[in-house]
Parts: sequence; C-alpha cells; structure tokens
Amino acid sequence: MSFLKSIAFKRTTAIGWYTLIILGSSIPGKKIPEIFTLTPDKLIHCVEYLVLGFLLMRWLTSDFTSFTGKKSAVIVLLVGALCAMADELYQNLTPNRTPDFYDWCLDVVGLMISIPFFDFLRRKIYWI
Repeated sequence: MSFLKSIAFKRTTAIGWYTLIILGSSIPGKKIPEIFTLTPDKLIHCVEYLVLGFLLMRWLTSDFTSFTGKKSAVIVLLVGALCAMADELYQNLTPNRTPDFYDWCLDVVGLMISIPFFDFLRRKIYWI
C-alpha cells in the first residue's frame, strides 16, 4: 500500500494518463475503434479529463504540500486546460481529425468536476 501512496506513483499515473489521452488522439479519424462511435464523443472528453484532473490533484497535493486546496484547484484547471488545448491542437496533425473548441470546453468541465470529486474521496479514503 505504501507504493500507492508514493509521490512517484502519483506523478507517473498522472503523466501516464495524459500520455494515453494523446495516444488516443493519434488514432486517425477513420480508424477509431467502433466501440467509441457508439459512445457520445463529448462524454468521452469529459470523463477522460475528469480522471486527469483527479490524478493531477492527487499528485499536486502530495508533492507540493504548500499548495492549499484553492491553489491546487487553480493549478489543476490551468495545467489541465493547457493539456486539453495541446491535445486538441495535436489532433490537427492526425489524419481525419480536427480540433474542436467544444471538445476543449467539455475537457475543462471534466477538470472542474474532478476537483470536488477529489476532495470528497480524499475525506472518505485515506490513501488517496
């Protein structure tokens, strides 16, 4: 259980999750697995950035203990929104994919939801 509490693990999961998001954006538009065509695209964006925001909050509150809850929340929103923008712009380089402002907006909504979700779980589960 101490490995799950380590800052290295928390940092690696946040960076690893963002890497998976970018890898997903690397799939050409016509080659996206069919399972994703059945799910609303906007919901996927919201959920993947909800998870990223949660992982960023977990990492930042552990690694940078001087950050208050509000400071961590602002940093997660800024860093997460920049990551989402980079992801959307990266899709411009992928065949049959285009950046979408509304996808970015849903990414930010996911980040915003992740902050109170993280606070709630942190109070309930001590190892987060």
